[in-house]
Amino acid sequence: MKKYIIWGMGLLGTSLALELKKKGADVVGIEKSMENIEILRKLNFDKIHQADDETFFEEIGNCNGIIIGTPVDQVYSILEKLSVSKIPQTCWITDMASTKNELMYKFTTSQNAMISRLNFIGSHPMAGSDLSGPAHARHDLFSGATIYITPPESNSEKNMNGVKETSNSIQQVMEFWKNVGAQPFVISSEVHDKWAAYLSHGLHLVSCMVSHMLENIPEVYNLKIPPAAGSFRDITRVAGSNPKLWDGIINSNAKEVTKYLDSLEKLIHDWKLLLAEKKLPVEDIFKKSAVIRAAIIKN
Repeated sequence: MKKYIIWGMGLLGTSLALELKKKGADVVGIEKSMENIEILRKLNFDKIHQADDETFFEEIGNCNGIIIGTPVDQVYSILEKLSVSKIPQTCWITDMASTKNELMYKFTTSQNAMISRLNFIGSHPMAGSDLSGPAHARHDLFSGATIYITPPESNSEKNMNGVKETSNSIQQVMEFWKNVGAQPFVISSEVHDKWAAYLSHGLHLVSCMVSHMLENIPEVYNLKIPPAAGSFRDITRVAGSNPKLWDGIINSNAKEVTKYLDSLEKLIHDWKLLLAEKKLPVEDIFKKSAVIRAAIIKN
């Protein structure tokens, strides 16, 4: 029986745990929130350790893999804690944080020999929800999801997308994600963060912008009927995401998100000038948008 430790049992961690248990794996959870721990117990997770209770170290000696499901600003400190434990050399470690470049740079340049010996391979599942917490977990959350794998440069070779897999640990992490129905893709952490700004992080800010713009027409708040239709609901869905979590994500990828906003600002400026002269090619814009969307949304 495979044994996995999941450190951080929020939406992603609990969803992963549900699927692993369904496949017969032994799953040990580590969680700091007592409220979440109570929810996890109601979900029949019997091996849950409080993060401050170091009894979980007893579970590490025979585990196959450790998955860190916390926000990115907590990942490195968890690696520090794991570095002093008796992790078997065959055990790999990965995470599920949304930004990678700062984290992977900090790991690869660490002067701490104990941290450097860890078989740490970064992961970012392109899966989630505007809902958060273990109560909203579902076992099929990762089914068909793309998982960006960002290995340390010392364990990989460069290719046109950034890196290609070479180490045994990378192969093991990729197989792990395939076994829960996901689609792993190896990429450099630098390219990952650029892509993430366009495919996720910047979009969350745009969603918030759309909501904030309604302050220009505050009278709609007082209507006793829904003032908007599906387009407003769809484009603002992720504006309801966990604010604290996204504060960490956006700030940890500030460089690339800033570049994204610069490009957005230029596009808005150009389109605004054309529209003022009634020369904006709206039909062509929608046609091209549909083609681009179909190329990204492949189902």
